[in-house]
Amino acid sequence: MNNLFLSIAMAIILLLLSACTANSNSSNNGNPIPEVVEAEIQLPEEIYLNTESILKVIVTQGQGNIEEADDVQFEIWSENNKEASEMIKANNEKNGIYSIKKTFQQDGIYYIQTHVTAKGLHVMPKKRFIVGTVSKEELNSLNEETKNQEDSNGNNSHHH
Repeated sequence: MNNLFLSIAMAIILLLLSACTANSNSSNNGNPIPEVVEAEIQLPEEIYLNTESILKVIVTQGQGNIEEADDVQFEIWSENNKEASEMIKANNEKNGIYSIKKTFQQDGIYYIQTHVTAKGLHVMPKKRFIVGTVSKEELNSLNEETKNQEDSNGNNSHHH
């Protein structure tokens, strides 16, 4: 009888301890889970050859702009030439807007990817765009990729 009573008491204690442990894990030790940092790349409607363009990214978390991101850099490369990419540190324009000035020397399709570190999170959205004049084949390729991105409902953002 004592063994039965002891076994039941031990089972109840174990259940109580496991319930407390599960509760503390699910509440993240009382700290709320941070909202996702988002970075939206904004490019001029047209980018002309041999003309300085301002490329921007707006960095937000929840409903607010991130005024002081830890690090914001723009990586730019021409299509099929990622190994020759160029990293440019962004200027903080305030109100969550970070920008660079860039002059492109060649027509073509390019990629821009921002590397944003803020609030302990890292996001890397990427966008494809045209500089100057491109062939019909390149334009069709760009339009097809844009359509595929919209169909998958993705913004090519990568969160860490």
